[in-house]
Amino acid sequence: MFPDSRMPSDEERRELCQMLHLALLEVRALGLEGEAAQAADLADAFHNLPSHLWSDDFSFAFFRKFLEAYDQKYAGRRFNYVGMLDRIVGEGS
Repeated sequence: MFPDSRMPSDEERRELCQMLHLALLEVRALGLEGEAAQAADLADAFHNLPSHLWSDDFSFAFFRKFLEAYDQKYAGRRFNYVGMLDRIVGEGS
């Protein structure tokens, strides 16, 4: 576990699900654009999220590392996932 591990609140889960929704839309668009590698990297950043939303082991900091890696690799992306997560964490504080 990580120092910030805890179960997300209901509101945080709603916001995280909205992020996942946007990520899946982007994966679909990237697939249609022939950007399979970027689609795979985005899916990799989000793939653990659903199984951890109702877990005491969820770590915002650990999830953020995956989003940061994606954001750093792909400039000009459609959505600012790190910014979204920071807003969720800021609102939850």
